[in-house]
Amino acid sequence: MNERNNPNQVDRRLLTVSDRDIFVTVQRALLVGIILKNETRADKEESLKELTNLVKTAGSTPYIVQTKRVDKIDPKTFIGKGSIKELEDISKSNDIDVVIFDCELTPNQQKELRTIFQCDVVDRTGLILDIFSLHAQSKEASLQVELAMSVYLKPRLAGLGKTLNQQGGGIGTRGPGETKLETDSRLIDNRINKLKKELKKIEKQRNVQSSSREKNNIPLVSIVGYTNAGKSTLLKKLTNSDAYAADELFATVDSLQRELRIKDIQDPLILSDTVGFIQNLPTTLIESFKSTLMVATKADLLVHVVDAATALPEMHINTVVSILKQIDAKSNEIMVFNKIDKIDKATLNQLKESYPQALFVSSLKNDGLDLLKDRIAEEIFGIVSLGSYQINPSKLDTVAKFGKILNVRNESNYLVLELEMRDKLVDRLLSLKIMEKNINGE
Repeated sequence: MNERNNPNQVDRRLLTVSDRDIFVTVQRALLVGIILKNETRADKEESLKELTNLVKTAGSTPYIVQTKRVDKIDPKTFIGKGSIKELEDISKSNDIDVVIFDCELTPNQQKELRTIFQCDVVDRTGLILDIFSLHAQSKEASLQVELAMSVYLKPRLAGLGKTLNQQGGGIGTRGPGETKLETDSRLIDNRINKLKKELKKIEKQRNVQSSSREKNNIPLVSIVGYTNAGKSTLLKKLTNSDAYAADELFATVDSLQRELRIKDIQDPLILSDTVGFIQNLPTTLIESFKSTLMVATKADLLVHVVDAATALPEMHINTVVSILKQIDAKSNEIMVFNKIDKIDKATLNQLKESYPQALFVSSLKNDGLDLLKDRIAEEIFGIVSLGSYQINPSKLDTVAKFGKILNVRNESNYLVLELEMRDKLVDRLLSLKIMEKNINGE
């Protein structure tokens, strides 16, 4: 018996909504890259490479990769009959379990292609949703993924048929709760509405926490960037925390927040990680993850992390900028090129010439992180300055939280302090009347 379909395997699991592959341990995937009119093969190389990594992250094997030119999109199958026949023959002769298209298919196209290939067919959106469902840990992330998956699956139910009632676990089918969806559209609408209400409650809780943070003048710095740029590793190293980090796409789906300590300032700032961005990020995900992405819109500063080792840094940067614009994130930004340990000196010099305002670090090697901390502190708190100030003795402990006291002189009813403090903090303490400039002393 073919071991890939052996029902006696201990580690068997259902990987697709198709009833053909119930006992497949690891899916064989046929990847189909699409070259549209006015595009070149070179234009699609990075996208297809990304698709391959996405498939690996989802736990399947990119067994065969094919590229097809599409001058005119076929309303039934997306690509023409000749290409479809060729792909069908490849799929059957190689016992393919799932065909993955590097584009977005309509529900009707997906249904037609499933009939032709006699196995599951997934588009780029379904693949990304699948990976999100694998990595969702918190209740909020699980609800967000289920909402996005429900919205995605609703118009595709006719093509899934009875197989949707099975316990799914593969590309395009995983996700908290999506296997319980009924084919009744009304029930799905009810579920979508319920998920939205639950997420609204969580969003209100976030807003309360945000208001409390703002009331207590606790700055928020949000790390953003293309998926797998090393955001979680950077957060982990900067804050000495145990944030999950892995060399895979979308390792982080939940929004992580940790304290970042700045030298000579007792009160910390909050450093937040966000879900990674990717080109053609599904609209359903952006909508579903709005409450999480709101962290970036409320941040006092954005740290935009770029993978220095990627072949197309400009494309990654433009993708992130575009999504930040969609969610209306307008804060000041520090651009940080990470993973410089993975590139040669010539490439590094070229990047420095192209992006003179950026910082260049290696989170893995702890290279350049102190400089990044200094830049964050400068953006949030200003530059360090030396000054003389008068305070009420009862305010001494408060002032000590924000700077370095070099000298204290006791006058009749006040103290004179010689301070090293960042200028934005000086302005804040002056505006709050906690201290005032010493204009009488030496």
